[in-house]
Amino acid sequence: MKRIAAALFLILVVLVLIVTLRAALLKPPAISVPAFTPIALDDKGALQRFIGAIQIPTESQSGGERPNQAVMQKMREYLEQSFPKVHATMQREVLTDGALLFTWKGRDTSLKPAILMGHMDVVPVPAEALPLWKHPPYSGEVAEGFIWGRGTFDDKIHVLSLLEAAETLIARGFVPARTILFAFGDDEENGGKYGAQNIVKLLQQRNVQPEFVIDEGGAIVSGMIPGVTQPVALIGTAEKGYVDVVLSTVGKGGHSSAPPPHTAIGELSAALTKLEANQFPASLPATVRSQYDTLAPYLPFAKRLPLANLWLFQPLIVRLGLQNPLQAGSFRTTTAEDMFNAGFKENALPPSARAVINFRILPGETVSSVIDRVRSVVNDAGVTVSDANPGSSRNPSPASPIDSNGYRTLDTTIHQLFPNVIVIPNLLNAATDSSYYCVLTPNVYRFLAVDLDPSALELAHGLNERMAPEKYLKAVQFTAQLIENIH
Repeated sequence: MKRIAAALFLILVVLVLIVTLRAALLKPPAISVPAFTPIALDDKGALQRFIGAIQIPTESQSGGERPNQAVMQKMREYLEQSFPKVHATMQREVLTDGALLFTWKGRDTSLKPAILMGHMDVVPVPAEALPLWKHPPYSGEVAEGFIWGRGTFDDKIHVLSLLEAAETLIARGFVPARTILFAFGDDEENGGKYGAQNIVKLLQQRNVQPEFVIDEGGAIVSGMIPGVTQPVALIGTAEKGYVDVVLSTVGKGGHSSAPPPHTAIGELSAALTKLEANQFPASLPATVRSQYDTLAPYLPFAKRLPLANLWLFQPLIVRLGLQNPLQAGSFRTTTAEDMFNAGFKENALPPSARAVINFRILPGETVSSVIDRVRSVVNDAGVTVSDANPGSSRNPSPASPIDSNGYRTLDTTIHQLFPNVIVIPNLLNAATDSSYYCVLTPNVYRFLAVDLDPSALELAHGLNERMAPEKYLKAVQFTAQLIENIH
């Protein structure tokens, strides 16, 4: 017995030594990047052009509808008037449903092109929300140190900063090393099935195989990762999948004085309760593991130790992560019951009930496996389960490598413009148009050069969307340097 105890003690000591040494030996890598010289911008003009784009209400309505062609035509005309050198230098193509594709021919046409993306549309502002905005959502007002309006953050900042940077570089006589395509969808907020999907189909027909693709999605965050004092630049190397699932029930209707044991509302409510009570299983995706590996050297020793030894502490990390709503989506397919419609009068039984649940799908799951699991959990023949919008549903994207030309170019540019940051790969919980481009190249990345604090998380799709003028101008500077770094 003593020998067994001694052996167990020895094993424990060795284990502690291994875990401690692995954490102690982790050191941040040395960062060395070329010197950065900011380009001269027309600050006032750049801000006015950005504001003008915000004032065009390019809303994507729900339900998979096509973009409003009149409004999108106004947006295209505005961009043409605002960026004449871009339109004179690049080939511009307007796709059938209004998306834009620009081709900026590079010095060496034998090189694969790079694709820089964005989207022109924005989420709608419901009438009932208008009084809650401090400044009208399409005013572009400059007040309290911000430009106010839909699209200042998601995602006209990306489109306008790309065009502003290109306009400035062209004026200086710059020609990119390799051909660069600007791809601007017009229905990203509605799933991208008319904008991004048609652009990708066109590029497939032309056998375009890009070196890499960069879209919105990541950002620079501060104060959001416990133990990290430096800002962290999140480059999205993968994104979760997306599906809206409809649950519906049918009742007999009639007078509410003689209700059945379960009305259509009651039956559907029971199904929704089951789904919330039976969340998807948790795991640690490869992208999140890569993020932890990259981040670990920058953490204090106590927090570095478990991340440096994921082989031992993974269950604990996942369990703790699930307790934080901002982190839980990195470990499981999330279930968000967003819409419920039923009933028409207080003394009449509802003839039907309908709910929509949004699932953000973790790598390892698929749209089909999510719907199958919903049916299994609900387990009620009276509840119909279906995909609300098959054209917009998508599986999780594959993870892009962090040793590619595209990732290195982003990494270098970020360190040039934001010297203090830590650059790490990230799993994006939201859905972007970039996932459609994964059929063209394995190198698809998501990043917007804006630094955010925790309060800024509410800006996208929320009330009082806004952007500080100096942050927009910094995004233009970043984009210009990014374009110059593309080789």
